[in-house]
Amino acid sequence: MPDAIEQFVTKARLAELVAEYANLIDWIDWDRLDAVFWPDATFDFGMFKGDFAAYRQFVAELEEGYARRLHMFGLPSITLTGERARIDAGCVIVCRTDDPAPGIDDTFWGRYLLTAEKRGEEWRLSGLTYMLNLFDRTERQVDDRGGPMNFGDGLSPRHPFALPR
Repeated sequence: MPDAIEQFVTKARLAELVAEYANLIDWIDWDRLDAVFWPDATFDFGMFKGDFAAYRQFVAELEEGYARRLHMFGLPSITLTGERARIDAGCVIVCRTDDPAPGIDDTFWGRYLLTAEKRGEEWRLSGLTYMLNLFDRTERQVDDRGGPMNFGDGLSPRHPFALPR
């Protein structure tokens, strides 16, 4: 029974890392990347392949160009092998640019294939490969920001709805 409990706790922690990754990307909270990835993590998006330092620059330039970002991950499938793990998580990403007005929505359907390692007592992600299944681009016909809703424009750690860290 202790092994089953340990596996359950480990898988919960790994699922937390996936959720934390999606959250920090949406809120462009780059300071939180260090708690999610090991410094020697590797990245492969097809159009970008590199180490953690290069990824930091790539992802900031990519995501900060959007007015809105939403990364919605499905429940991850996690395979444990000792102190290593493989995580497969389907994802839908919707991003909005404001230019040209009233904006363009890009929607990506794909999967994140992640690896993770436990070092000491801590789990972090050690690799990320993104596989795109489908892409769609929609030019907005109207500006939807005039409505009575709270919109996810300008998310950052300084946003009034950002959770304190």
